[in-house]
Amino acid sequence: MARFSTLFRSLALCACTGVLASPAHADERTLTDLPSVHDACRRSETPGPRELLVLEVPAFRFGGYDREDGRLFVDTTRNLRALRGSVEILPAELEDVGFVASPTRARELRRRGRALRVGFFLGFDGEGQPCVVRSAVGVTLVRAELAFAELVDVEGAVVAREDTERLRAWLDDAEQDTIAGEGPRVEVGAVSVERGAVAAEAALRAPALRESLGRCHARAVANGAPGDAMAVVRVRTDAAGRVVEKALALSDLTDEGESRCVLDAMAAVPWPAGDRVWRVELRFAAD
Repeated sequence: MARFSTLFRSLALCACTGVLASPAHADERTLTDLPSVHDACRRSETPGPRELLVLEVPAFRFGGYDREDGRLFVDTTRNLRALRGSVEILPAELEDVGFVASPTRARELRRRGRALRVGFFLGFDGEGQPCVVRSAVGVTLVRAELAFAELVDVEGAVVAREDTERLRAWLDDAEQDTIAGEGPRVEVGAVSVERGAVAAEAALRAPALRESLGRCHARAVANGAPGDAMAVVRVRTDAAGRVVEKALALSDLTDEGESRCVLDAMAAVPWPAGDRVWRVELRFAAD
């Protein structure tokens, strides 16, 4: 995951006078109440992919206009307030929030802009405390690692938007993490050997193994197991290449039948001869 210290390098997505369609991502999560904010804060403290979160700021003030850079700024000398003042948004790197605009366009944005939609991550850069959580009678502080800012008019239409490099990095990672295909399926990831240097790449990348693992996952999903999952399988082979030990070194598979099925499928792989310990990463998905 790419990391950024100081950024809000803007793209001129709003240099015209028309209304923009918001390029909302399917995984975008709008926080609509204080419990959802507290839940997002808790989730940000655990390892794993970061969520693209959104808060609406209904009341804000414009700052100055920089003629040299051609940007209209939002006043961030005070924290942006959301959810009737129960949440304050602090840009993690104290980035400027602004929109590329000509002087004429800036005047139009001042007239039409009625609210902000702030897209952000928590724990994306891996530095600092993402939130200072307080009860309903206090104010929860969100240390937002900015992804985008949208200016919305009175009818809810987006009239200006700026994206950050964080959002681009997150979208790139999401694209790389996508498993091609439809329905329950699996992708074989990294393969490592604790002893020896012979690779079993051909056998592990063979369609037969993916189909076998896919059937394991399809049965589990039909029984209510989550579509997205991962596992690291540890397999030990003897001098003849026979499997003498198999186990899940790491897994979030919830269906015991699927776990057994996966281990049986991995044991059936034609492993190269040699007393070795293999570790194979598997990623499962289902639409």
